[in-house]
Amino acid sequence: MKTAAGTGIEIHLKSDGSCSLRLLKLSLSKKIIQIETKKEYSGSLAEVLKNDLSGPVALTITGKGLLIKKTNRLEQVTEQGLQHLFPQMKLSEFYVQHFPTGASSFIAIIRKEVVDAIISAFKLKSADIVLLSLGPFIVEQVMPQINSYGTQLIFDGHHITFDGDKNWKEYSFAFDAKSGFPLKVDIEPMPENYLLAFAAGFQFMLHEQLNLIEVLSAEIKQNLVDYSAKLKFKKYGMLILVFFFMLLMLNFLVFSYYNSGNQELMSRAGQKSYVFENRQKLEEDVKIKESKVQKLGWNKGYSYAYLCDQIGQTLPKEIMLEEMQINPLSGAVSGLLKVPQPDNGSMRIKGQTSSIYAVNNWIYTLKEKQWVKEVKLEKYMADDQKGTQVFTLLLSY
Repeated sequence: MKTAAGTGIEIHLKSDGSCSLRLLKLSLSKKIIQIETKKEYSGSLAEVLKNDLSGPVALTITGKGLLIKKTNRLEQVTEQGLQHLFPQMKLSEFYVQHFPTGASSFIAIIRKEVVDAIISAFKLKSADIVLLSLGPFIVEQVMPQINSYGTQLIFDGHHITFDGDKNWKEYSFAFDAKSGFPLKVDIEPMPENYLLAFAAGFQFMLHEQLNLIEVLSAEIKQNLVDYSAKLKFKKYGMLILVFFFMLLMLNFLVFSYYNSGNQELMSRAGQKSYVFENRQKLEEDVKIKESKVQKLGWNKGYSYAYLCDQIGQTLPKEIMLEEMQINPLSGAVSGLLKVPQPDNGSMRIKGQTSSIYAVNNWIYTLKEKQWVKEVKLEKYMADDQKGTQVFTLLLSY
């Protein structure tokens, strides 16, 4: 997976007005730089730019029109401070690049009209220049990776001399100056005419980590700022997109979980509702059937013979029964015909006795029976004609 990419271009301006364009497209993956594309075009500026160029590029310019001077190290570059190097020149009409190294500084200048024409031509090809360098100085960015030996580096006409600390000591250009051995960047063979394009692309890819060797131009600097902002937006935009995707996925999982639980609860509620509705229906059916049974005089499962036998077994000898009604008719009526309803589960017992104590004892005896719910003495009075006491009991079972 590619983590970074950059296009480096060198334009070498020739004395006959033509130019040579060297282009390298680089990619960085797992800290390994790979060359994706390597091309060279020659001809007029318009001719070389007819080829496929697009996107942001890092450009270095060499050749005709470029002036390079060495001076004592400058901590700050000003137009007034450079007048002694370039007398009789209006430096406001030039692009200036300052390259400090050791105790010296190398100053490279080129007319703005020359560079602006190149920048405009690149814009027409939708290629924005985000880094602009002059001369061979950008090669300093890849010096640790180059298989240079001794105190000199010669490539593609450029002749650089170093001191013992690998600071630049002298620089010159001779068209026929060539390297005496094949150049390599790390283990990658590097044709010497592509070395500056490689260095430009290398600086472009790692511009946030390196001290840039570049022309001071507000327009070019703004292009780099805009490009960096787009990269960050793309990087963080992808992270935000992944974050919201994960959030959406989490939301979906939570929704699915609770929706499943809700469906289960709804199913249970439906079952309970069904049971409740059936219960109501059953209760209504029971009430209707109870009403019908009550009208039929249902005796709660006890036979009349059993009830009579139970009464007879407990009857004291001092008591004589006169009347016994099982489920007597009550005063309640049913329907339009006003039919009296039986008082199910009750008995009315009438009799006479010579002793009130016998009646009380009988009541207690009846209450001890499991089938008896309640016994009440409804009436007790003396019958003067018969010379005895009469009573009426109400028994519920």
